[in-house]
Amino acid sequence: MIAVLDFGSQYTQLIARRLRSQGFATEVLSGQTDARTLAQRTPRPDGIILSGSPASVGQGHDPDPAILDLGIPILGLCFGYQWLAKVLGGQVVCATHREYGAAQVQKTPAGRSDLLTAKLSPKTQVWMSHGDSVVALPAGATLLLESNGKPSAFRVETSLGPGRRLWGLQFHPEVYHTPEGKVLLEAFARDICRLSPDWNLRSELEHVQAQLRVELAHVPEVVCAVSGGVDSTVMAVLLSKVTHVRALFVDHGFLRAYDLTNLRRVFDQYPTIRLEVIDAKDRFWGTLAGIADPETKRRGMGRLFVETFADHVGHSQFSHLAQGTIYSDVIESADNKLARAHTIKSHHNVGGFPDEWNRLQLIEPLRRFFKDEVREIGALLGIDPYILHQHPFPGPGLAIRCLGPLEPDRIEILRRADAIFHDELLARSLYDRTWQAFVVLLPVRSVGVMGDSRSYESALCIRAVSSVDAMTAEASELPLSDLKAIASRLVNEVAGINRVVYDLTSKPPGTIEWE
Repeated sequence: MIAVLDFGSQYTQLIARRLRSQGFATEVLSGQTDARTLAQRTPRPDGIILSGSPASVGQGHDPDPAILDLGIPILGLCFGYQWLAKVLGGQVVCATHREYGAAQVQKTPAGRSDLLTAKLSPKTQVWMSHGDSVVALPAGATLLLESNGKPSAFRVETSLGPGRRLWGLQFHPEVYHTPEGKVLLEAFARDICRLSPDWNLRSELEHVQAQLRVELAHVPEVVCAVSGGVDSTVMAVLLSKVTHVRALFVDHGFLRAYDLTNLRRVFDQYPTIRLEVIDAKDRFWGTLAGIADPETKRRGMGRLFVETFADHVGHSQFSHLAQGTIYSDVIESADNKLARAHTIKSHHNVGGFPDEWNRLQLIEPLRRFFKDEVREIGALLGIDPYILHQHPFPGPGLAIRCLGPLEPDRIEILRRADAIFHDELLARSLYDRTWQAFVVLLPVRSVGVMGDSRSYESALCIRAVSSVDAMTAEASELPLSDLKAIASRLVNEVAGINRVVYDLTSKPPGTIEWE
């Protein structure tokens, strides 16, 4: 088993995800777990990975230095790399030029034969996300990789006491945009820690189902919040294999034109799922009209969802509420008891319950899984592939794709534009070439010429990204001819829009959604 010590990085769970996908059992533990606790764990870790962190070395979140003397191989990533360098006598400084995004690294002569890096290409792309840099390696360290003349990876091995076998990487091998990252993680697990693959998603699904059977043995029906997206759909079907599901779909007034139709088609196949549509448009608009702040929108959505559920079902008629929360939701909301992560944005389905609803038993069977794993679980459950591969859609819906104050006419403009963009992606065979694609109505008006008249209308942004797990993303390279044709149709057919732009920002530094 490999123990990942979590210091609050947005990518920590991806380390476990990548290792699990290669069949290696992995457990995420608090970064404050001390050496004695690690040594006494059953099973004792075969390897330790130190995650990244929003903190710098020396700010009170450092690992227990005694872990270095456990005789267990250690791999430090980003913050973990910097901490290893500093604690061993190297020099770490706050860089004047921060590195975020893709970079090239190349192997040194020592890196060609090292157990960690030997199988890498001589030059390879990696994903950087750091403000601090190692400018001097500790004494006795061997340089394995470098980028633009700066160290990017090193090894320290000693035979003193139980022996030290330490490696550090400045970049993130766990993210999708480090293409050979899985080579590094597998080398650490297989070649350095001497582990054999023994983990698989099917077994994990069986374990989750077994837990649900025990937990819900005397629960005749679970109230289930569904949005029409992949996560809540898979969650509802998973629960329907164990008990009856009362799936509540809230029409809050911020849906896409096709959401409800698609959901009905899926749930009609499962007799143990009872779908109820709640018309709550007036309630949501009564609270959210005119709201511009994105966090206020998200938190307001969460509160209104819970209130709507309670009023619809009755305050005393249900005890269990299920949600399709996945781990990227949890990480971005910093709902992480293991480390002091920074909040990127709130998710309406993470920590959204008012105190008076603490009596509800919350069921989140997908909380430990990432988007790609959820899709795999859905396939194992036999769900329609079309639904499993539809693009993610946030719970707050179009409310967080309409930047600025929420107004009914602006939402209608966005809904019409979204439907056209969706149809165009399908007609041009572009839908499956991008992981997530949508339009954003900007709080910007621009001058244009339509016919022979001056126009002064809204700008619309097209956002399309390539990703696997929502933790990192790059702008999709859609053909310019298609984008121009789509933009022309949007401007011609959606009254209120006279300009279309394309978002080229990666994640990080941006997020996939604008709000």
